[in-house]
This record gives sequence, C-alpha cells and structure tokens, in this order.
Amino acid sequence: MATPLLSVENLDVAFHFKDNDYHALNDVSFSVFSNEVLGIVGESGCGKSLTSQAIMGILPKNASIQQGTIAFNQKNLVNMKEKEWQKIRGDAISMISQEPMTSLNPLLTVGKQIGEVLKQHRSCSKSERKEKTISLMKEVGLPRAEELYKSYPHQLSGGMRQRIVIAIALIASPQLIIADEPTTALDVTIQAQILELFRDIKNTRNSSLIFISHDWGVIRQICDRVVVMYAGRVVEQGKVSDILYEPKHPYTKGLIQSIPDHTKRGEELYTIPGTVPGLKERKGGCPFVDRCSHRMDVCHTISPEEVHLENQSVSCHLYAEEEVKNVSTINRIR
Repeated sequence: MATPLLSVENLDVAFHFKDNDYHALNDVSFSVFSNEVLGIVGESGCGKSLTSQAIMGILPKNASIQQGTIAFNQKNLVNMKEKEWQKIRGDAISMISQEPMTSLNPLLTVGKQIGEVLKQHRSCSKSERKEKTISLMKEVGLPRAEELYKSYPHQLSGGMRQRIVIAIALIASPQLIIADEPTTALDVTIQAQILELFRDIKNTRNSSLIFISHDWGVIRQICDRVVVMYAGRVVEQGKVSDILYEPKHPYTKGLIQSIPDHTKRGEELYTIPGTVPGLKERKGGCPFVDRCSHRMDVCHTISPEEVHLENQSVSCHLYAEEEVKNVSTINRIR
C-alpha cells in the first residue's frame, strides 16, 4: 500500500480556559495520499478549521495538541519549532482561507504579496519573481494580469481576491494545499468559477488537496474521499461515492438528507434536529447522542470505537453491535 503524504493519527487538541481544559478535537485520524483530494465535511463547530490549523502549526494561543501525530512526508510536525515551520509553511504546505480580505495585506500590492512567497522560499531575481507571478495570475484566470499586478486588494472584487489567495498558495508548487471553505463568501456564479479552477488544479498539478466544506454539493464535485466530522471527532470516512450513496452514521445520513435537490421541489427541506454541542457542553459517550433517533443506552456513556466496514469506516455503536453479532454467529457456526 502507498505511503500517505500526510497522516494524522489520534490527534487531540484542547483549549485552555481559567476554569478547565476543554477538548475540541478527540482522537482524529485520517490520511491524504499523493495527488488526492480529501474532503472534510461537517457543520460549523465540528472541528474542521481547527484540524487544518493544527496541520499548519497555527493553533490559537490558548489551544495546544495534547496527543497524537501529524506526519508529513513521514516527519512528525507536532512540537516542531517555529523556525522549522517557516521553511515548510507556504512552501511544502500552503493554505487558502475562506475570507481573502483577512489573509491579504491591504498595504501591499497583490503582485508583491504573491512574489513574497518566492522571495522567502526560492532563489530567483526580482524580474523572475515578477514574470512567474504574472504567469500564475493568468493561470488562475485573472484578466489583465500585468495591470492587476500593481493593484491593492481593496481594488479587486471578491472573486478576484480569492484567485489572488489561490495564486499565493500555488506559487511555490506545494505538495499539499489546504482549502478552508474557499467558496463560502462568494456568490453562486463566482463559486462555480472557483470550483472549476480547483478542478484544473487537481488535473494539472501534482499537489494533494484537503478541501474543507459544509456543502456536500461542493464535496461531491471535487473530492476523491471524504472525512465526516462531528463535535471534534471523525464519525465516518471513505470514498465520496460510497458515503453519498451508502452513508452509515446517522449524522452523515442527516447531512445527505439535507442536500437540496430538484426532486424535492415544494417539499420542506430536512434538517437535523438540535445543534452541535458547544465546547463546554460536551460530555462522555457519543457526541451525537442528543440529536440521534437511533440512540441506545450505551450511547450516553461510552464513546463508540471506529468500525471498519467493506467500503468505509464509521464510529457508531449500531455497527459495533452488528460486528459483535457477526462474530457471535461465526463462533456458533464454528
């Protein structure tokens, strides 16, 4: 089996408050392989963005990794010094945020901001940087690239700013790109154009991609595999097609049932009852228990183990019970 480019194992991240430490990520594990697009999906507050921050080494000041490993090219990134991070961040691993105005410097021209990555990580002259920057600006679909090179972020539209952020992420040809809800703040037409750009990146570059979204429509279009997160835990993962058509976890089923569809026109759109528990409201047992119509007594007290099925893995007592029954049946037959 191929060695993963990125392997996250048993990752646990906690926030530190005066009254206590609260675990925001619990036992998160997944892998990303070369030239693969992995989706991470879930409602707001499920830990998607925090997972990406842990991978990038940019956790909030009051948060820290309690246990687990994040291996990139088989090197553990956990507890790495900031000086080492500066060599990796923006070069081997880059990130695209959902709000370009917060990640672009309003005082610098966009051309300078793209070229700054090359200045930091590559040895090339000023003229070479400018040439490569303008070439990439054209590649990501920016018109009049030579003119826009001298523009400031506020002079560009939202779609153009997002293309600039994508260019910053691509300029050093990273092995891994993390895109955190990169189409959320855009209108439908621009969103479709940005997704088309990501499909081009997937087909023409050798980068792997982690695509974070709450939108199954987007995940379906661009991802090979998907990780479903809920309240800081991975509840299901597998190939996008398998999970879309044969979801196992009650939460995944609810998310997919909530997808708008032309066949449901005129019907009330399904919503999962309740909300994701806040950080300080989480307790033992299954985190989805209060919203689940299939809950059992065991769900209130014991956190479910990951069960590996034929096409995907799922963390749910429903399948642990099935596994126990199957083992019992096999033993009786023997």
